[in-house]
Amino acid sequence: MYRQLTDQAERYLRSLYKQDDIAGELKRKLADLMACGEANADAACRALKLSRRTLQRRLKAEKTSFQKVLQEVRAVLAVNYLSDGRLKSLEIAMLLGYSNISTFTTAFKSWYDMPPAEYRQRFLTLS
Repeated sequence: MYRQLTDQAERYLRSLYKQDDIAGELKRKLADLMACGEANADAACRALKLSRRTLQRRLKAEKTSFQKVLQEVRAVLAVNYLSDGRLKSLEIAMLLGYSNISTFTTAFKSWYDMPPAEYRQRFLTLS
């Protein structure tokens, strides 16, 4: 199931982020790193073979930051994972690198103005 989820996430991100810029490359790397539980700036820099300062500088040139890109990837993957009814919210929180359900729920509310359970009920049971 783990491999299926990571494949699904990778396919989704590839379709969404066919970008040649550093932010697009970072998004793809973060999806892989999240699957390994290592979605942090140091791991991303190692995967991109860049120093932390170089990554910061390049992201700033694209008017973004590591944290913004990370949140964007998490928001997209959260909805993608919620569409799989087999996954519980706690499992999704862990896949996205959150240490507990409360932090994930707070972040999800900030992205979509509702908790994950309500989002799943409203939008994903209609399909």
